[in-house]
Amino acid sequence: MVDVFGSGKIRWIASIGTGLLIATTGPAIAATNSLSGGIDNRFSDNARRTSSDEQSDLETQVNLNFQHLSDPGQCTSSVDMRVGYTYWHDDAFDSEAFANGSLRGQCELAKGLIWQASNTVSQVNRDNRQADTQENRTRKNVFRTGPVYTLQLTQIDQLQFSATYENTEFEEPEEPDSERVSGVVAYNHSFSQTLQGGLSVTAERTELDTQEELDRESAVATFNKVWATTRVSGSLGANRQETRLGSRKVSSDGVTGTFSLGREITPSSEFTLNADRRLTDQTSTLGLQFEDFNFNLTETSAVEVTTVRAGYNNRFSNGSAFGAELSASRSDYVQSGDREERSGINLRYSRPVTELLSWFTDAAYEHQRFEDEGSENDLVSVSLGLDYRLSTRMEVRSAIGHQQKTSDIPSREYDENWVAVSLNYQFF
Repeated sequence: MVDVFGSGKIRWIASIGTGLLIATTGPAIAATNSLSGGIDNRFSDNARRTSSDEQSDLETQVNLNFQHLSDPGQCTSSVDMRVGYTYWHDDAFDSEAFANGSLRGQCELAKGLIWQASNTVSQVNRDNRQADTQENRTRKNVFRTGPVYTLQLTQIDQLQFSATYENTEFEEPEEPDSERVSGVVAYNHSFSQTLQGGLSVTAERTELDTQEELDRESAVATFNKVWATTRVSGSLGANRQETRLGSRKVSSDGVTGTFSLGREITPSSEFTLNADRRLTDQTSTLGLQFEDFNFNLTETSAVEVTTVRAGYNNRFSNGSAFGAELSASRSDYVQSGDREERSGINLRYSRPVTELLSWFTDAAYEHQRFEDEGSENDLVSVSLGLDYRLSTRMEVRSAIGHQQKTSDIPSREYDENWVAVSLNYQFF
């Protein structure tokens, strides 16, 4: 049997997370559930995405998707998981089982005191310089749990204490696993019904299985403002991180901050902007907050990260939809002095043809720059596809696409053409 979670320890951690969620929900809580399954077939003329000796292969993936959301109450839980099996017909890669998703739950133990638990499984790239293939991915499992206590000082003043234990594990043994303990004290003040502000202090200790230790402290001011069609929130402050490995000690100071803007331009269109800057390490949850952001796991652990993402979505009266996203990030690896920069754009447009049939197209461009070796990569991808609803429960999707990567290093270049057909069925 293939091990879905990769290692015995990861399975054990996931079981604890699941158990905590079940324990907190209880049988009396009604819930909404959704279960779907499907089969995806994707043929590629360069499955390994290599610059020479291209190998074509057909990838077949069978999957189940489960969503659960409990009703509000003393205890709540949510599940969003996708599990399945990938089979390569001509052995371009090893066939394997997979799991992606999250389990979350919380329960009110006493007035103002809740206990939270979550477990997240995701696929991340090991080396951002190489092609995004199954061989270059590893499974990342993050388990978090801890209490949050909220003390209501007045009707407009609130004091909050929280403590968190976090365990991060990678499927590949050469990647650094970690255990993290953190504590936060936050003060929040409500200036009005639409404006809140506060102060927050965080202390964090991370221990990696490489014997490396990281201590991080930060102090930030926070704010949140809501208008009729706009919402803005953010934080700004300073953080310090100290990294120790044996007798070697490296200290780093920097500005930390977050910014989030959401604006409803019209009833059918919205603009969003998110930015984040912090001192952190490779095992942090930053990649979960910015879905396609990956650390370079081949580098040292301590890293200063800056990310910016802007998006626009619009749904037209004829049923068509348009989405655009601009993103940029910079990773400065503290110990090695390496810097990695990424920027890109994603575009998507869909339009109904009939009540049951619609077509869509996607286009994306990404530029990568690696300062230590003076190299740059450019990645372009385009696709065109059809969605057809066979019944209220069954849908077929077909698509064709092309991806091209150019680089200062010839061995990283490749061209790929692919065709995909998938069938999905909604059980309930």
